[in-house]
Amino acid sequence: MRKMVQINEITFNNENAMMLIIENHTLNLANCHEVGTMIADSDQSSLLYIIEENEEFVYVTVPVEYWPEMKKAYDLKSEVFLQVGEAKFPLENWQNELTFLVQNVDGNFNYGEEFVKQIQSVFLEEK
Repeated sequence: MRKMVQINEITFNNENAMMLIIENHTLNLANCHEVGTMIADSDQSSLLYIIEENEEFVYVTVPVEYWPEMKKAYDLKSEVFLQVGEAKFPLENWQNELTFLVQNVDGNFNYGEEFVKQIQSVFLEEK
């Protein structure tokens, strides 16, 4: 089984840790553990980070509009947390997986030309 949850907001706390916020969801972070894999959904222009809750895969969806914040966290080497209500869950493999995925997508038009351009413009072009 699997379920999809979409983040609603990204914030940075005082320590520059990136918080991926999910509102109005029943996801119980106390019952989660990290699978530690990030995949692409090129059709929806989203990146998906996989965690597991009670032996069920949960795909944390990060749409393209949040990628600039992801790039900021990547550049700062920020810690990354998933937040539901007051509960926080560390995503310890986030940075490594993002690096691997961006490198894999760069120039790989199996993902679709538009998706490749989106990845390149946010994560690979110097601003």
